Formats: sequence, C-alpha cells, structure tokens
Amino acid sequence: MSENDESPGWPAKAHDPEAQAAKAGEEAHSGLELRLEAARLRLAALGEKSYPVMVCSECAQVTGWLSADGLCDSCLRRAQLKAAYQDPHGGFVVLDDGRPVRRGGHPAHHGPGALARLLGGHAVRDRAVADEWLSRVDPDTTGPIDPEDGFELEVAHRDQVVAADGMGTLIRFRTAAHRFVAGAWVELDTTTIAHDSLLVPAEHSGGLPTEQLVAAWLDYKQAVDAVNRERWTKESASREAERAAREAREEAMREQLGAADLLDEGGL
Repeated sequence: MSENDESPGWPAKAHDPEAQAAKAGEEAHSGLELRLEAARLRLAALGEKSYPVMVCSECAQVTGWLSADGLCDSCLRRAQLKAAYQDPHGGFVVLDDGRPVRRGGHPAHHGPGALARLLGGHAVRDRAVADEWLSRVDPDTTGPIDPEDGFELEVAHRDQVVAADGMGTLIRFRTAAHRFVAGAWVELDTTTIAHDSLLVPAEHSGGLPTEQLVAAWLDYKQAVDAVNRERWTKESASREAERAAREAREEAMREQLGAADLLDEGGL
C-alpha cells in the first residue's frame, strides 16, 4: 500500500503510521512500533465484534487467528520455513506457502443462464446475460446499469486450509478481480486489493461458532463492496465528465460548421 492509498473503512489517522512504517522497514523496531500503532487505530475503528480480532506480534497484522506464540498464519509459516532451512539435520524442505487451492483453473462463471444462452432465442439469451451481470453488480452502485464487456470488479472468496500449527483449520478470505466477458464473469489471477488494505481481518479459526464465521464473512464482503462502490463512484463521475466534454465538442463543431459560408467572397 502506497502513502497515498486510502482503504474504505480505514481510520484516516492510521495511514500516517502505516506509511512511516513502510519507510522504516518491516523488520526495524521503529517500523514495528508504527505498525502496532496503526493496528491499534484499526482495532478502535472496527469496534466490538462477535468474532475474535487480534494483532500479530511479528508483523502487526490485524487478524482473527493467532498461534500460541502470538503469530499470524503467514508469520508462523515463514518461521517454520526458516527453521526448516536452518536445521542441520533436516531433510527435504517442502515449500508450502499455504495458498488456497484453485479448482480447475479459472473458467467462466457458468450460472443457470449458460444453457439458456446456448439454446434460447435472443430474448432468453439477453435475459440470461442480464441475470449473470446482476449476480455480481449492483447497478449504478458498484458498476454500470447494463452489462458491459470488459468491465472488472473485485469479488470476495473464502477458502479453508490446515492451520500452520496443525491445530485445526483456518478459514481465509481473499479477493479476486472478475471480468465480464461474452456474457459471463471470469475470475482473473490477480486482485487490485492488497491483503492488508481492508479494515476487517481475513483469517479465522475454523473452530469458531457458525454465527461468528458468518458475521466475519459478511463484514469482509461488505468491505469489498465498499471498494467497488468507491471505485464505481469515481469511474462514473469520470465517464459523465467525458460524455459532457464530448457533447460540448460536438456542439461546438455543429455551431462552427458552415461559418465560412457566411463570409462574402465578393469584392466591396
């Protein structure tokens, strides 16, 4: 996250220590202190939650899960990998970074309308495309009103992995950019939202009560929706300004066309 980036839901005061910590370096003592200060501001902004919200003692990341040593899943995996490399009696080191398992690549999002688009008439296919569009977009809130080929937005996803300490499972939330192509949503391999740029935590113990996991998931999805709303607000304003400027240019051209005909080429 750069110094000028602002994330929906982040308290404004938290950006300064975050930026200073990035300059100081993540491993520097001063950098950690600044990140801890930013984390405290994030906790205050989050308020009371029904699910656990904690801060990693190593990276100061706000999370819903910590090991017995106070480390988040990412820090614990790094520590385990470092220890494995440094073990003189260790054998082959398995490079397991705990990334979520993708199922069969990234095919288009085939909703109930896929068959209708294939077999139906124009009206049926148009309805299927509209339904597919509405499965991701809140019209004129997170995206255009009508389906638009090439339009992209962020979508929240959830995965479950074995926790780094082996003591149960971890529910992890993530984002992925989705693009609307040929009447269907396609998940891309990238995201435009940094893992730590959302206010709410993205990792939780799989052993939490269902109601707590549901609350955490809804908060995360709302945070992603806030990003999409903010981006579309800016994009919509930009498009409107461009449309107004284009119409002004066209109107000026219409008014100016034929101006030369008004000039008398004859002598005095």
